Amino acid sequence: MNLIDPYGREIDYLRVAVIDKCNLKCFYCVPEEGACAAYAEHSMSIDEIEKLIKIASSMGIKKVRLTGGEPLIRPDILQLISRVSSVEGISDLSLTTNGVLLDKMASPLVKAGLNRVNISLDSLDPEKFKRITRGGILDKTLKGVYRALEEGLTPVKINVVAMKGINDKEISNFARLTLENDLHVRFIEYMPINNEHIKQWGDCYLPLTEIQSLCEEIGPLNEEKIFQGNGPAAYYRIDGAKGLVGFISPVSRHFCAKCNRLRITADGKIKPCLFSFEEMDLKEAEGREEDIKKLLIKALKYRPDPHKVDQDPQGRFNCNKRGMLQIGG
Repeated sequence: MNLIDPYGREIDYLRVAVIDKCNLKCFYCVPEEGACAAYAEHSMSIDEIEKLIKIASSMGIKKVRLTGGEPLIRPDILQLISRVSSVEGISDLSLTTNGVLLDKMASPLVKAGLNRVNISLDSLDPEKFKRITRGGILDKTLKGVYRALEEGLTPVKINVVAMKGINDKEISNFARLTLENDLHVRFIEYMPINNEHIKQWGDCYLPLTEIQSLCEEIGPLNEEKIFQGNGPAAYYRIDGAKGLVGFISPVSRHFCAKCNRLRITADGKIKPCLFSFEEMDLKEAEGREEDIKKLLIKALKYRPDPHKVDQDPQGRFNCNKRGMLQIGG
């Protein structure tokens, strides 16, 4: 049995938030007073996550991404990766991280069975990076990036939230990273996840067209169709570059029509759509396989009609009770 929603979209990708705490406090993700750096006791256990992924795999899930918060501060993350990577039917296991702990953990992660990493990085300037992350040290994340390349956690993808007045002057510098490094540098339009961020978003939003123009300052962008899949990014290569530049545009050119994923929050809720109030609580299943399957199937019914999203493009940003830290990045 495969997971197919009412609009014909086949779901083969599961994003699982394994923790809702972080060791950084990026201003667009964590409230000023937000708690960080501690393991959340209400997060799903390793046994619960493994069982869920085994069941999801039997229903057609092939790709799994572990997210947070910051997954690498979870004490049992290596054991979790080892167990998930052994699940029959899972062909791709990836992880999203801020890179702070990646320099020392890249090798153990590979040995545990992780295939690749996405690294969140919004500035190449040490002081600006410190301001954005409220205390982060840029050098730690950069060491993590290059260690991931050395250890073969490839393709190493750098996720850059492009923000007007904050890091827009650095867009071309990020793109230049691809000239000498086999990195996928992906620029993401800043999007408001709930009402708390609407004013901030209005001040900082930088549309895709402007992001692309800033990248083209260092050379023409040649589309790399071989890398286009069901993911949200469109990829390009600058002439002679070793790596790729990617663009993800959830605001100006949403990718709802080909969305192939479900999200699981750290506290065990199935989220059918990032821009939705709807959640199904896995705790209701009390570990019963058939009931977990029923909840996954139920979640499909709440995935939105992509055509209706087009009719209310801004409305989708006003329908979340929780921010990305709680949902899972």
